[in-house]
This record gives sequence, C-alpha cells and structure tokens, in this order.
Amino acid sequence: MTRRFPPALATAFIALLVSSTVAPLGAQGGLPINAQLGLPQGEFAENVKAAGGIGFGGIFPIATELGIRGGLDFMVYGSETRRVPLGGGALGLINVDVTTTNAIVGGHIGLQVGLPSERPKPYIGGMLGLSNFNTTSRAAGSNSSDQTFASSTNESDNAFSKTVLAGFYFPSRGSTLIDLGVRYTWNGESVRYLTQDGITQDIATNSLILNPSETRADLLTITIGVTVRFGGQGQK
Repeated sequence: MTRRFPPALATAFIALLVSSTVAPLGAQGGLPINAQLGLPQGEFAENVKAAGGIGFGGIFPIATELGIRGGLDFMVYGSETRRVPLGGGALGLINVDVTTTNAIVGGHIGLQVGLPSERPKPYIGGMLGLSNFNTTSRAAGSNSSDQTFASSTNESDNAFSKTVLAGFYFPSRGSTLIDLGVRYTWNGESVRYLTQDGITQDIATNSLILNPSETRADLLTITIGVTVRFGGQGQK
C-alpha cells in the first residue's frame, strides 16, 4: 500500500511558519544530528519493510528566515550474519562470520525556510542530492573480538534524489534544540538493490546467486534528534 505525504500537513506547517516569523529573529545557523526511521513507499515497500540509521549536516543562513541546508544520511535496511567454513580442505576446519549489510547512503543540499532560534518554530525545505544503494559483505573471525579481514561490495547503484522536509524546533538547554521532523524522498525512476531474499544458494554448486530488485525506492522518513544553534543575534 502506497503511503502519501499528506497535503494538509504541509499546509499546516506553512501556516505555522508564517505566524512564527511576524517578529523575526536574527539569522542563525545550526548543526543537526538525528536518528531516522525510513518507511518504504510504493514498489519499494513490497521488498523492504523498514530502514533505520542516522543523519547529520549543517544549516547556513542567507536571510533572516532562509538558509542553505546540506546533510549526509546513512540507513540500513537489512543485515544478516552467516557462519561458514573459510575454504576447502584444511581451511574447512576454520569457521568465519560473513556479515552482509544492505544500506542507503545519501548526500543532499537545498533550502530551508525557518531557522533555529531561542523559541519554538516550524520549518520546511526542499533538497536535491544523490542516494547510493549498496550491499556489502565482510568476513571476520567467529569470536567477537576478531576483526574484519576481507570485504566485498555485492551490489551498488546510485539514484538522483529529491526531498521535501518539514519539522519543528523546541528549545532545550542553551543553544541546543529538540528537532522533530518528517521528510519524503523520491529516489530515481529505477534503482537496483539487493535484499536478504535476493541472495540465494545453489545447492548443487554450493554457490550464492544474487538476484537484485529494480524498482523505484522512495522513502518516508521520520527524524528525531537535536540541532545546535550557532551565529546570529536572537531577539525575544
């Protein structure tokens, strides 16, 4: 089932933003860091249940309530560890842990209306960027203290991304704000990516077969974190 970004929510945030800027504060930037919960949309939701990760970036003012926003995100939508023999012959007596991780790494830049300040305030914005969908495998010893000694990229694909976002700042301590937000990201027209179900084993040859999916990969993401203000002169 496709989840759509509610138009009424965007309208409400615009109304809140207009009312909050009647008496504007001095332009201030911020350094956001947040935890993220990604909810796949459309065709992507048929193959992936959810994704989770972190994001961080910067907001740099160019006017009283307008700034340039950029950021990096890292989200994982699947991970599996298999314990397998290191090789044939005598190497078969040595077991290693092979961990396969499905991830999305995104970088984006755009504009945000509504900048961090000393009082509660909504914000909205839009960004363009690039999302990399990748699956990597790494081998490590079977003990928890053993380090990775080999790794490989099983699948990797890039997609042009477009994001709209909205959120609300709540003052906390000093220059720190609680930052609650939501964003919708359109990731290309067709993206290749692997899931756990896309990696199967041929029993006859004892080899792994990779079957990547190829669909749109849109995400509705909920963010919870903090933004640290910097610069500017606030007014109460």
